[in-house]
Order: sequence, then C-alpha cells, then structure tokens
Amino acid sequence: MGEVHIKRDFRIPAAIQFKNPGAMWPGATATKWGSTKWQYLSDGTGQGGNGKGNKIAIFDSWVDGICAQLDLWRTGPKYKNKRFADAIRVWSGGNNVPAYIAHVKARIPGMDEDTVMNDAFWASPNGIKFLKVQAAHEAGKPIPASDADYAVAQKRAMSGVPTKNTMKKAAGSVAAGTAAGTATAVQQGFPLTYAILIGLGIALAVFLVWKFKPHKETVEVPAVEGVKS
Repeated sequence: MGEVHIKRDFRIPAAIQFKNPGAMWPGATATKWGSTKWQYLSDGTGQGGNGKGNKIAIFDSWVDGICAQLDLWRTGPKYKNKRFADAIRVWSGGNNVPAYIAHVKARIPGMDEDTVMNDAFWASPNGIKFLKVQAAHEAGKPIPASDADYAVAQKRAMSGVPTKNTMKKAAGSVAAGTAAGTATAVQQGFPLTYAILIGLGIALAVFLVWKFKPHKETVEVPAVEGVKS
C-alpha cells in the first residue's frame, strides 16, 4: 500500500471522496478489502507524520470500503465482541463519548450502551444501520452508498470472501510453492507428472498454513472525528 497525492475535493468529506465510510487509516484490514493506496489529509490534527495530519485509506468502491469498515469493527481486537459503549469510547479516542452514544441511540431503536457488537449484531439489520450512522457521523453527512452496497458488503465481510488483493497473494503463494515443490521432486528422481502433483500438494499445504495461522495485525488507527475534511 503506497502513499499518493490525489487532489482533494473540499466540497465533500474525505471519507466520501475516497469511498472510506469508516474514515480508517491504511493498515492490514484496509489492504485485505482492496485498498492499495492512501494519503495524508493535511487537516491540521497533528496526528500524522511530520505534521501532515491524519492518513486515510483509499478504496475503489463503496462495497470494499464498507467491508473494511465492518471487518475492523467485527474483528479488530479493540472492538471485537465489546459493549457498544466501550467500543465507541475506543473508536472516538474518548472524545465526546456521551454525545456519540446519544447520536447512535437516537437513530437505531433498541440499541443501547450494553449492546454487544458480536457476529449476531453485525449480521443483523442493526449492524448495517450502525455502519450507516457511524459513517455519517464521521463524515458529517450521510454516505452516498446504496442499500445494495451495504447488503453486498455485509454478506462479503461476514463470509470472508477474498478480494482481488487476497486472491493475488494466494495465487502467488501457490505458484511459488508449486514451482519449488516440483523442482525438488524432479531433483529427487520423480517423473515430471508426479513431481508436479507433489509440488501442488506442497503449495496447497503452505497456503493453508498461511491462510489459517494467526497473523499479526498492523496497528490501525481509525481516523476519528478530526477527519471530516
């Protein structure tokens, strides 16, 4: 993921220009859901490198951005399975927490401080409602993503369907593993056909280990309320 310098359209919030409804910084979750670039916002917050302000990840589609937003809330260690009041306190950096909670509660009937933000919540209609309300709060105006975008993103994020970035990484791993395994088998005297099968088997095993082992998460800082420019 690389830094870019895209001209800001200051008529709209950065979260909308860059299809990033969570106004999230670049990191592992953003990359997982298709973001390949980011930029400084020069918003005067002082949170970024060399006084450049907040960073923001850039997405190509609303579906990718919503998937990242949901996935960070759902799987991020700071938010996963937490009470709403506790999770939003972390998200907001402790800024104006009572007002943030009241804002959400007024727009999502039945949600309160003790609502647990677990898989059942994220798979429910209230999960989508929360994503919309939270995105609008961060941007200062509703996000122009469609209901269909939210429905598709919810299904993708909950099922873990890989994006192109994940598929490219997996394909590269399998190809490299197959080549290495095949070469080793040929050197050991196996016929080419058997060597290829051995190589594929080794590659699959390596990929499955990579896929299911715990990965160290890049620390991701949600761009809190200062990022609305």
